[in-house]
Amino acid sequence: MMGKLINDRVQEDLEKWLKREQRFQKIFSSPLADSRSFLKEKLKYYDTLRSRYGNGATREERTTLRLMREDRSAIERQLYPNILVRFAYRVSSLIHKEIEIQQEQRRDHANLQELRTAVTRLDFPENAISERHLEAKEHLPFTYQIAENQQMAVHWYLSREPDGTYRFNGYRATLITEGGPQRTQRFPLDGMDEITAGQAYNLLSGRSVQIGAERDRHWVKLDLNDKDRDGNHKVKRFYANYNYSLKDQLAKIPINSLANPGQMKMLEAALRNGERKKIELSGGGYLSIEANPQHRSIDCYREGQKIPFGQVIKGRSERNKKFRTNGRLRKGIEGIDRRRIIR
Repeated sequence: MMGKLINDRVQEDLEKWLKREQRFQKIFSSPLADSRSFLKEKLKYYDTLRSRYGNGATREERTTLRLMREDRSAIERQLYPNILVRFAYRVSSLIHKEIEIQQEQRRDHANLQELRTAVTRLDFPENAISERHLEAKEHLPFTYQIAENQQMAVHWYLSREPDGTYRFNGYRATLITEGGPQRTQRFPLDGMDEITAGQAYNLLSGRSVQIGAERDRHWVKLDLNDKDRDGNHKVKRFYANYNYSLKDQLAKIPINSLANPGQMKMLEAALRNGERKKIELSGGGYLSIEANPQHRSIDCYREGQKIPFGQVIKGRSERNKKFRTNGRLRKGIEGIDRRRIIR
């Protein structure tokens, strides 16, 4: 779940306090053990840790908490040697503790909603992340069905902030295909390269996706035959100067029933998102197509078998030749065959 596995969160927080204590000791001349203000702050810190981890502590953490309570009691006796004063302090501490618990619950709820907003922005369902992902001491995947024989397992990358909240840093997606290879890739959350759930699936399926905005808009594709030392596939990028025009390549295919410009835009948007789309040819029959920026063309499939793009273009050229006669060219819609009208 997180970038690193934490075995004892209480110990980790106590070590942070110790470093703070050592830093203060270098600054101030008098021993901190004699400072009532510092000891009160230390008591508050101990109470915060007890509230934060007391209910969900592991066996190792419970041991650390028990030792921390003994040290806390010693500090409390040092600050309040009078038993009545000490009793009044404990009552006051219990009231403050209850207030802090309520504040932390509200904070944790708001934090969880923020995380859910982040994952839904990437087209994952809201329940893809829950309290169990935050409380777990190990990576817990969110798994869902993509197709009859395919599943996607997602591990969230969350970092814990000093105030106890979690920040969403991205995810690792693993495409599991029955009887096929298992492919995995980390998709960090770094602004321009935000990859949605559908795009992650399309990339792991070997297709290309267009990402970015305005001048930084470009195509990306995973090299499924090459990985880095962290197990991630190398990423190929094709920018505007690579001179790939999806619209121009689509215009070469004799597509039927796309007289409505809105339909063509929907087809283009799907292909830019990395999808494989089924189309009907004007001469009859169907093809499945997907964008191929690397080779500046479109990959075409019929019943799962790849067909050379040149063969599809040839079919259109022969069809155009069939309607070539003496006469003027009737105005039509770009990308659709135009027939000459004989006068």
